[in-house]
Amino acid sequence: MKIMEVTTEGFRFIDKDGKHTVVDFKQCNENWIRYQKTRNRWSDEEAQEFRKKSNCIGQRDICAKPCYFTFFTEPYTKIEFNGLRAKKKFRHFQMKIIEAGWTTFDLS
Repeated sequence: MKIMEVTTEGFRFIDKDGKHTVVDFKQCNENWIRYQKTRNRWSDEEAQEFRKKSNCIGQRDICAKPCYFTFFTEPYTKIEFNGLRAKKKFRHFQMKIIEAGWTTFDLS
């Protein structure tokens, strides 16, 4: 797996089979909001207020083996980091996401 580019709109990567994939951050955030609305039984107005505050697009766990990000695509997109520099690559990717204006929920 190789992450090619991270922008404010999303990121591109090549999976282990050589397939090019794009993850859309706005769609991930909409899926997160829809999930929270259903889980919390919010009204449309409550969901709209949450939308104004939330920039969450996925979840992450740096303590897992391997460490990973899961993005709220349909189906979910999981990016795992292995090897000696796994945590360094994980943190670098996390910083790119933050710099792009988004966040992920910490599971660690």
